[in-house]
Amino acid sequence: MAAASPQLDQYLSAGYFLSRLVDPVRPGHRAITLGHDHSPRRFFPETWALSWCREPPEHRVRGAQIFGLTETDLGRVHAWADAAFSKVFGAWDVIFRIEDARTIARMFLSGAQGLELWGLGVRRSVLDDLREGTVPPPQVPGYAPTGASGVHLSTELVQPLAPGGTPLGHEPLIAEVGCSFNSPASLHLDEAIVWSRLGVQPNAHGLIDSYDEALAGCRDFGSEEVAGPDPLSDWFPGLIVRYPLEP
Repeated sequence: MAAASPQLDQYLSAGYFLSRLVDPVRPGHRAITLGHDHSPRRFFPETWALSWCREPPEHRVRGAQIFGLTETDLGRVHAWADAAFSKVFGAWDVIFRIEDARTIARMFLSGAQGLELWGLGVRRSVLDDLREGTVPPPQVPGYAPTGASGVHLSTELVQPLAPGGTPLGHEPLIAEVGCSFNSPASLHLDEAIVWSRLGVQPNAHGLIDSYDEALAGCRDFGSEEVAGPDPLSDWFPGLIVRYPLEP
């Protein structure tokens, strides 16, 4: 029997994401993922959109082209991103509110073929853990303070997940320094072994319909048996929800 579709009102928002598939999906990976490392997707806005990030000019141009933008568009992208950073989105591509994500898509991404708008839904206990676990470290004397990540800023809003989306399933995720999230596949962990051992069948997107089954998998991914001698313990089930680009 197919698992019941998750009810969106059971979830709080951990951010919204604009992305498109740009590379072939390799074996063991999937097209629907918020994992950043070794991902077939690119997200907007990334570091190239910010004028103060150290990016070679050719990387900025390539990043723009991926989203249907040209080199001449970079000036207005930089002006917007510099002003919007930490207010509309945070490091590096977590957008705080769905209405802002839709505005960004209209402003800059009309030429991005296959653009997707997703929300990430988490249970309240997970949101609390993410907020506490992503608090910026204390400032080291003589160094600039470390700013709050987009994940942390998003969880501080404690806002309901927006209605009107289509749940795609749960992905085991972990918040990472230097990017938003990673998944077992993006960290080279073998998901198939875990799901097979648990008797869990991923859906057509490669995601898990049941929250409880996804949670059981997260506990396995955080074990030494799966991850090796240095396991990561902060895996959580994140519900990926697809939204229309226009309300």
